Amino acid sequence: MKTNRGKFIAIEGMDGAGKTTILKKFEEYLKKNKKQKDFVFTREPGSSFSKEAEKIRDLILENGNEFSPMVDALLFATSRRINLEKGIWPALESGKNVISDRYWTSSYVYQGILGNIGVSKVKMINEIATDNTHPDFIIFFDLLPEISIQRLKESGKSMDRLENLDLNYYTNLREAYLKTVSKDAKKYCIIDANCSIDELFERFIAVLSDQKII
Repeated sequence: MKTNRGKFIAIEGMDGAGKTTILKKFEEYLKKNKKQKDFVFTREPGSSFSKEAEKIRDLILENGNEFSPMVDALLFATSRRINLEKGIWPALESGKNVISDRYWTSSYVYQGILGNIGVSKVKMINEIATDNTHPDFIIFFDLLPEISIQRLKESGKSMDRLENLDLNYYTNLREAYLKTVSKDAKKYCIIDANCSIDELFERFIAVLSDQKII
């Protein structure tokens, strides 16, 4: 008997929104409730399933490299395809739920809008690269630009090639995210991330419960 297909959920948001922290807390939550076997996790760029995709991640993020937005879009799409082939598609077919830290939306925002190559070109590239594979739904952690910068400063983490601490940049980034979300609003669940991690986690769990994921 064929196993029911799992759900594919993408998590999106600006740097400092808490995506990585929340997903770590969610893994702990699943272990505590003995549900970890029902989920697999991955992130972009790169892959939890492929060293080849991780090499592409290093290429994209390394500070010494300089690529045009079009090259970035193609590299992200290549990494995304590997991620699908090596892990996401097999996991979904086996009935597991897949949660990805970033997916198509990030390419729309970073390369399509901020990089000025156009959302239509990014859409075409990714339709081919992913065989038009879309998440069942997308959770967007919405964060004010000034709080994003504050959290990045407090974290003390070094900046990669795609990060900076410019307020105008993060203002434009948030506007690009909101514009993208508004064009396909039914696919997105927006969570206000201007709160503590504990509050954000409660909101995250509530969304997954509403979507009958947990």
